[in-house]
Amino acid sequence: MVTGGLGWTGVGFTLALLGAAARAQSPPSDHSMGELSTAVRADVKGEVTIVQAGRPVWVEFALINLTAESLSLRAPKASPAEAPAGEMGLPIGHVFSGTGFTALTITDSYGDPVDKQVSLPPDDGVSPVRLCPFGSVGLRLELTQYYRSLLRPGKYTLVWQPYEGALKSAPFTLIVLAEREAVINTDYGKMTMRFYYDQAPYHVQNFVELVEQSFYYNLTFHRVVPGGIIQGGDPRGDGYGIRPDGKRLKAEFSDIPFELGTVGMARSQHDPDSASCQFFICLARQPAFDGHQTALGHLVGNESFETLRRLAALPTGEKDRPRKPIYIRSISLASVPTRDRAQALIQNQRAGSELRASQPAATAPSSEALVDPDQPPLPSAPGPTPRPGQVRERRALWKGRASTQPADRPNG
Repeated sequence: MVTGGLGWTGVGFTLALLGAAARAQSPPSDHSMGELSTAVRADVKGEVTIVQAGRPVWVEFALINLTAESLSLRAPKASPAEAPAGEMGLPIGHVFSGTGFTALTITDSYGDPVDKQVSLPPDDGVSPVRLCPFGSVGLRLELTQYYRSLLRPGKYTLVWQPYEGALKSAPFTLIVLAEREAVINTDYGKMTMRFYYDQAPYHVQNFVELVEQSFYYNLTFHRVVPGGIIQGGDPRGDGYGIRPDGKRLKAEFSDIPFELGTVGMARSQHDPDSASCQFFICLARQPAFDGHQTALGHLVGNESFETLRRLAALPTGEKDRPRKPIYIRSISLASVPTRDRAQALIQNQRAGSELRASQPAATAPSSEALVDPDQPPLPSAPGPTPRPGQVRERRALWKGRASTQPADRPNG
């Protein structure tokens, strides 16, 4: 039984204090809206802060009791209703309890509001919310069903203002990335990479950012390990380079298998959160990488795998160093063609089936490869496709090394 409380008649809802302390108080009296924010905090946060355009955007709305008293909140301008027995959680009527039955204020990167007319009046009564001392209650919502602007690429700031603005959450920033693919141009052909947006959003954002800055122009693939990987994107060209600003990425390990054509971000063997700008492309199945390296994307198309074959067959010297620099002439971004992604994956697997079948799983490459930056560039004409015997011989040399380590970037 509620015998004491704090009432906000101006906005049409009540926050009641329950328990022994409340029962000792005098009858309820009117208070300012500001008192609610000292007793309850409103939070809004997403499962991730970066999503691919067109994908669901899951966000959690939560109310947190900041006091040592039990609290009860009722949605304004909504008739009360009792929650079904045993039901727990934040009713959606409380989420959309802002002015005019709104929930979120969303602004774009220019500060302009979007989807500002979205409201959800309750069809019937809204159950009150009861919070135990220092307790919380929440609800996960998929926002694109209400806010269609979040299906489009952009940077958005979300603020939740429930109870007709009596509460205001801290801003939550969401980045919606356009679905694009990267085209890696070399003197031996080009390779097209699709990104794993959902599994490695921060690595994808980092890679896209570097491409947009033309960071990779005329850098090299400084290591070629037959049956293992090719690795590049090092601004120093010696395996020790990172982004000029020193930015490192927290690992985003997943259950994606590292197969022929899988693209991963190189990192230090001893620090999983040290990926920066270097990346590698698998030349065969690498089970040792599964769950220990971040899969950034995968190659698609016959041309990509043919180029990969050419690069894998180029002559190397000590420590897997190419005898001549293999230049990344450019990496550009293009919109992904409209087609079924599952079908694209099937086509990708077929394109590399012949080489995948001929290459056994290999141990991982050494992390000490170097390259001589003074060597002349490769000729513009594509190199020849290797003889099957030549590939097998080089793969045997690679497989027989006892001192190999997982593909990574040495500490530098």
